[in-house]
Amino acid sequence: LLSRSIIETEMRTNPEKARREYYCEFTSDAGMNAIIRRGVIARNSETRAPLLYNDTGKKKFIIAYDPARSRDNSIILIMEIYIDASTKEYKGRIVNCVNLIDIGKKRKTPMQTPDQIQYLKELILAYNGNAPDYENIEAVMIDAGSGGGGVNIADYLMEDWVDDRGTKHRGLIDKEYSADYVSKYPNAIDKVRLMSPSQFKSMMCEALIEMMNMDLISFTTDYDHKGYLTIFETDEKELNKEKKRIENELKKQGVAEEVLATKIQEELKNASCIKTKMVKLDPYQEIALSNIDALKEEMVNIVRKKRDSGKDSFDLIPEKQNKLHDDRFYCACLCAYCLSEKRRENIINKKK
Repeated sequence: LLSRSIIETEMRTNPEKARREYYCEFTSDAGMNAIIRRGVIARNSETRAPLLYNDTGKKKFIIAYDPARSRDNSIILIMEIYIDASTKEYKGRIVNCVNLIDIGKKRKTPMQTPDQIQYLKELILAYNGNAPDYENIEAVMIDAGSGGGGVNIADYLMEDWVDDRGTKHRGLIDKEYSADYVSKYPNAIDKVRLMSPSQFKSMMCEALIEMMNMDLISFTTDYDHKGYLTIFETDEKELNKEKKRIENELKKQGVAEEVLATKIQEELKNASCIKTKMVKLDPYQEIALSNIDALKEEMVNIVRKKRDSGKDSFDLIPEKQNKLHDDRFYCACLCAYCLSEKRRENIINKKK
């Protein structure tokens, strides 16, 4: 049923899920102590294909980058931000997650720094679409911690540069963090946000918790490696009505919150208001789905550690410290923080 390569790839990408699914090992997460519960993630998961570029040319994106060179993962997470038609508020959906691995090396460590910068630039262009430089990029959030060299990477983004097609593009800068270089690079656009972990990590984690509990960030559903997705095409009003009916019935039956969203999806498959279509995935979309699954696994294994200062820390549970990474989770925090700032700005403008 499964090739060896699928299992080996999954063990590299998401070992926690792979041990559970393929080796029949019982795994545990942070449970009641988790800052984000599995039930919340399941409730905000939807069946859709990852987005590898700006397909309409009008969508807006946040790009979060947590660089690494020798250890950990070097992750780029892409979140689309949009205004919900019913609430008129900003929401986000995770559309892609990239792990910058050097596949040519025996030990799958991150790419060399110049290659990472080149890949980041290509992604920025892909998600900007055909719009003038960076109009569709809300922000490029970069971890400014010393370990990954985020500040050094930002230095390489300031200069004007030429892409593979010979088109010249303006540089990118954080005018607040890199104020000393604004006069040196006057053509650079202020789209980079360098975020220091020591200063902002606690605030960013709190933003992620708030955005998740308010159901403002959505994910793709867990991928089963079939090579395709079954997408439901529905009448939105009828679907919401049917979903509410099923949810009320399941709650009366005493179904636990952790499995409620999964049960609702199963019941909806039999609803008359739903038609299905099959969407074939390319290899890059399959990798993106696996990486988003790994992100969700990291999120449910993060716990809050109280501090006397009132500024809590957020870390993996002790038994997962050497088994899991938290780089994808950190990128999700960067995206959530940017989304929360955008929502706050929108509210202030409305009041004005």
